[in-house]
Amino acid sequence: FTGSRGSMDEDSGPARAKLPILRRLLASGLPNPGKYEDVNQEARKIFTLNTFEGLRLEYQRGLSQSFGVGHNVSLQPAADQFGTYEFAANYSNGKHLLLSQTQTNGDLQARYILQATENLTMQIQSQLTKTPHQSNAIANVDYKGSDWSLTVKAGSYAQFGLSYLQSVTRNLSLGLDFLYVGKLPMGQPPFFMSAAALRYSTNRFALVSMLTDNRSQNSLDFTTSYVQRVRDNLTFGTELKIDLPRAETTCSLGYEYSSPLGAFKTNITTDGKITSVFEKTLSEISGITFSAEVDNAKKGAKFGVSFQLLQ
Repeated sequence: FTGSRGSMDEDSGPARAKLPILRRLLASGLPNPGKYEDVNQEARKIFTLNTFEGLRLEYQRGLSQSFGVGHNVSLQPAADQFGTYEFAANYSNGKHLLLSQTQTNGDLQARYILQATENLTMQIQSQLTKTPHQSNAIANVDYKGSDWSLTVKAGSYAQFGLSYLQSVTRNLSLGLDFLYVGKLPMGQPPFFMSAAALRYSTNRFALVSMLTDNRSQNSLDFTTSYVQRVRDNLTFGTELKIDLPRAETTCSLGYEYSSPLGAFKTNITTDGKITSVFEKTLSEISGITFSAEVDNAKKGAKFGVSFQLLQ
């Protein structure tokens, strides 16, 4: 009996020796590329600005190390409702994070995030509203591999989504994204969208190209962006969008600049839209934001001011 166990140890020696070889073959040594939804995050910071109109007051207070509340008041002269109020409650405890927002009209939005492991994150989002057929929920599962990332989505309206991003070299990554919604409200036809992305980046610049095919709207869009960090506090970017079936092209130029006076973000497009946001930290617990947008094509403009206070 002892002899047979000894022979098993001798046979397992070569098998154990093969494991490091297999691991070296499977391990590419490439960095994780991040999630697909963040593939063009540098361009979004410049060209997707959160502009608003009117006056906003945001107050957040921590009641304990794990629980905090917030009060948001918005005054919008051009909206159907002159003013809105929103109550927020947040809970964080280790791997668990719960966020909720309740508005005066009864709408409720909630999000639960679980950091199950270092590589696995699960998220559930839900929205309850009085508007018929608009309440929904969606669940996401994100897994981060050594040199790849995978996201799976499933939710209301027979919704299913899948996205994958893979590092090809240390600077180049490729990704695919699919989304299908089978049962839209109000008898709308099913929605299907697919996209492919290419990202080449270094510590100084990021070049991203995306091709999006929206079958439900018979559209095929090509978008490419280039963002260059000139200095640690100054970044320039350009973005090109082409609607291939309509042969329509839009180009955007923008920059992001930060200084002791505050942070500036501005972009201008060839269709005559200028968007700008200025953020200033007044103290450790307070800040102010100015937002402006001018649309020459629609002959419209909006301006907003927001105050933030933490306690």
